[in-house]
Amino acid sequence: MAKDSSFSFEEAAVTIPSPASVQLESGGRFQARFHGNANYLRFQHEYFGDEMIAAFVSRNYAPGELLERMWDGEYAGKWLDGAIRTAVNMRDEELLATVDIFVQSLLQYQQPDGYFGIKLPTDRKLNSWEQDWDLWNQWNCLIGLLTHYELRGAESSLHAAAKLGKWITTTYGPVTEVNRDFINGRTNGGMTNVVVIGQLTRLYRHTGDEELLVFVKQVIDVFPPIRQMLRSGEPFLFHPYMLGAVLLGVVDYSRIVKDPEILARVEQVWDVLSTEHMFPTGSLGEREDLDDDPIRDVPDGQLQETCATTEWIFLTMRLYEITGDIKYIAALERTSYNALLGAQSDDGMKWCYWMPMRYSKHFLHGPTRCCFWSGPRGVARIPQMIYASQGDTLYVNFFESSLSSIQVNEGIIHISQHSSFPEEGWSRIVIKAPPSWEGAIKVRQPGWAKSFTVRLNGELATTMDQPESYHHLQLAGNRNNELEIAFDLELELDALDEAFVMRRGPEVLALDTRDNIDTWLGKEDELITLPRGIRLLPFDESKRYQWAGPLTGERRRYFVKVSDARTDDLRGVVLTPYADAGNDGAAFRTAFPKDAESSYPGNWNE
Repeated sequence: MAKDSSFSFEEAAVTIPSPASVQLESGGRFQARFHGNANYLRFQHEYFGDEMIAAFVSRNYAPGELLERMWDGEYAGKWLDGAIRTAVNMRDEELLATVDIFVQSLLQYQQPDGYFGIKLPTDRKLNSWEQDWDLWNQWNCLIGLLTHYELRGAESSLHAAAKLGKWITTTYGPVTEVNRDFINGRTNGGMTNVVVIGQLTRLYRHTGDEELLVFVKQVIDVFPPIRQMLRSGEPFLFHPYMLGAVLLGVVDYSRIVKDPEILARVEQVWDVLSTEHMFPTGSLGEREDLDDDPIRDVPDGQLQETCATTEWIFLTMRLYEITGDIKYIAALERTSYNALLGAQSDDGMKWCYWMPMRYSKHFLHGPTRCCFWSGPRGVARIPQMIYASQGDTLYVNFFESSLSSIQVNEGIIHISQHSSFPEEGWSRIVIKAPPSWEGAIKVRQPGWAKSFTVRLNGELATTMDQPESYHHLQLAGNRNNELEIAFDLELELDALDEAFVMRRGPEVLALDTRDNIDTWLGKEDELITLPRGIRLLPFDESKRYQWAGPLTGERRRYFVKVSDARTDDLRGVVLTPYADAGNDGAAFRTAFPKDAESSYPGNWNE
């Protein structure tokens, strides 16, 4: 699949705002979760700060001991990435000071040659797990150190990252067909080493060290899974977390060397993952793996590992940044509103390792703790998804209450957005620009939005019906421009396995037993099925106790009528966003089969 010959990396790229540029405001979907995430990051440091550093102080692992010790070194870098981005966004000076002190502590345990921690022993035969996870921990150190440099300007962190990069290329290079120790992984097919190419390209952008780029090119040229994907455009079906990290490295390399063919192949791989391996809730994988079988709704399934969810976000954000293609924003929206928030508790203080589609969430439970450090990194990036820019053009991608200051050619543009979304389809955006600025704004019309209209300064500006496209409006900088955006959100059905999920806008809905005390959620005999023409109905508060338990808390609820095998009549049930379902330990279910003998006339989608 060739990229169009006219494709230009410079002309296509959009600029994603820095973490400091966009602040979430109350009333939106994300602010409470973002603040809860900040509390969780503080909690992680308070209770696990010494433990994160201890992973570099000594090596406690020997054959027969707990395998988790082998990747304990990943937590420090992950925590730094999430904590720095969050602290910068919230202007939290106390957390920033904590971060700086933590980095100073970490730097004490860098070896003179650049390696972090205690090196692998040489006086005995090494277990394969020891070798396979060693570079993985160094990779995560690079993640945290480079974020610290980029957002705090800490030259010491860049210097440490550069030394580590030198150690990697010296220790493992050159990577050739003859000398392939770097990619001869035993446990994970070499993926735990190859993931590092993404951070090496990131380091190259700051240092210009050509040895880093040569090393990355060597890996891309000889690593069989990468070669296979670049030939076929088909994903290498493996651990989606590691696969996403490797693809991110490849696409970053394509941007540096300006190779549209490599970029096109990665986009093709992304398309296949998005259409054939993605749950309607925006993540992928079962038991940390991908295979050729159709995705399925597994009861209490080990689905949608949170590490895979966040790495999918990182890859998709980069593809949007490089190409400006709106489909990547649509994917980020689906993942953020569903799988990502679904894995996080309401107060932000707990995380799921897996995100099942039904029955039970299991917070703080998994074969290791990797996801509990990965999830916060995903939430930390949410503010950067709302807007983008390209020269003197602004992009509005999410309808979230927020304040932003965006750099354009003529100066700083201040954006204030007040939104009632996702409760209602309405948002008001005020843009204050320098007097000399004359630019444009592109407002995204999501694929799920109906009757989409944009008013500019009180006048109807556009009503074109082109789902998943941008409405392009010219603006003048000598006044405050005000946009009012309105749209409808309807109930839609998305397929999963042999069943369907109900979705309102980007949010998948679920049936939660807290709202439905007399509802059978089991699959046996399929008591609950979806009738033809199923739609959202007025939420009649006065009659709620006829079909639901007491409605308390802040969750949004929606009312629909479903078919129930125990009665000839349609039965009212309450739905709530998938991201909120089951968060108090209640059972929930998301996918239901259609009822072929429905009392509603007409087609399914009417």
